[in-house]
Amino acid sequence: AVCHSAGTGTFITSTGRDISPVVLWQASMMAHSAKDPLWQAKVSAEVAAHPALQEIIEDKCTTCHMPMGKTEAVHNGAAHFPVATGFADPLSMDGVSCTLCHQIQSQRLGTRESFSGGYYIAATHEIFGPYTAPTTAPMQNQSGYMPKYAEHVNESELCATCHTLYTPYINNQGAVAGYFPEQTPYLEWRNSRYPAASQECQSCHMPAIPEPMKIATQPPWVSSNRSPVWEHRFSGSNVFMNTMIMTYAGELGVTAAASRFDESINNNRHMLQEKTIQLTAVVELSDDTLNVAVTVTNLAGHKFPTGFPSRRAWLHLQVTGHSGDLVFESGAWDAYGEIIGLDQECEPHHQLITNSGQVQIYEAIMQDVDEKVTYTLLRGASYRKDNRLAPAGFSSNTDQYADIAIVGAAAVDPDFNRDASGKEGSGSDCVHYKVPAAGAGTGFTVVAEMVFQTITPRF
Repeated sequence: AVCHSAGTGTFITSTGRDISPVVLWQASMMAHSAKDPLWQAKVSAEVAAHPALQEIIEDKCTTCHMPMGKTEAVHNGAAHFPVATGFADPLSMDGVSCTLCHQIQSQRLGTRESFSGGYYIAATHEIFGPYTAPTTAPMQNQSGYMPKYAEHVNESELCATCHTLYTPYINNQGAVAGYFPEQTPYLEWRNSRYPAASQECQSCHMPAIPEPMKIATQPPWVSSNRSPVWEHRFSGSNVFMNTMIMTYAGELGVTAAASRFDESINNNRHMLQEKTIQLTAVVELSDDTLNVAVTVTNLAGHKFPTGFPSRRAWLHLQVTGHSGDLVFESGAWDAYGEIIGLDQECEPHHQLITNSGQVQIYEAIMQDVDEKVTYTLLRGASYRKDNRLAPAGFSSNTDQYADIAIVGAAAVDPDFNRDASGKEGSGSDCVHYKVPAAGAGTGFTVVAEMVFQTITPRF
């Protein structure tokens, strides 16, 4: 922050916007990975349910949520890093900070060994950046780190170290029986059209500003401009948690200003509402039936909803008559955020919807070794359902497909991730609604929207 903050000609865009890394990062979920109340609650719940596995749970979770404290402790000889130790450690509570990502070495990146927090940080005090021939003396003198150019900081494989996660699951005897693909956005991205188009994780989540500008305020004589400059905003879909953290900033020990949270929330909302999903609809009235075909196209480079299986998105369709009376509705929700008409255990994937009790929900639902639905990660052995929208170019003919597969009725739906010829990779789904319209007249208004939740009530 001392050297890489905004100043005259430094990290200020032509429109006057401050895009310095610390300012953009400080209200992100990356900055609050250790203070995240959902994460803290989930870890404590898993430990409470499986106290004999506390060390395994905490070591797995702190690797990416308290990475700096955990890495330092292991370097100093610790065999285990308890969450309680992290809570008392300022380094751990700084979340995923600059010197974590920028110290990750290129070895093993993109391999199974690097996933699930398998990043490698050497004791060499090298810090990697995207610009060739960096000025080394100021950083080395001030911090002890030697800046070096490295291509891998711009590659998705860097992000994949924590965002490709396999978690252990247990059998009915309490023994670890295998590993479950809890989140795999990197593998989904790799099985899409985006790598061939040179669109990395950073392309969307750290958008580049093409304006040349200085990237350091010190020393004063450094005058060279760099381009592009990447915004360290780490935008995603998590408006809900960003808002909760801002609301309870005092209780959570958060130091970022409310204005920074407002900016982060706005960035996340913009990505979610404008950059993630495209909806189109075709409506036809045939005799006494209103036929509505809603096509949902995924604009993201991975499945949507993405990552941790607490999330879901669904189609909410309303049909009103010419006088404004409700003719049909699918996907309404109650005051607690639960979807009305939801099946008791697991709503199936639908190609055709004919009544209001059927809802098209895009989600990943875990099941245990007995194939019973579960919301406990240590019991999640496989997916009962995974009809999350695939990215464009997604194919079943790929290595590691078992870990990123479409599961359930969506796998045989001819409208799901297939074009009119039946070829995979459309990145879309078409849902057909047949709405009884007898006696409702001929003038209708049809409204379709996609609704998203970070945490489902059942979870």
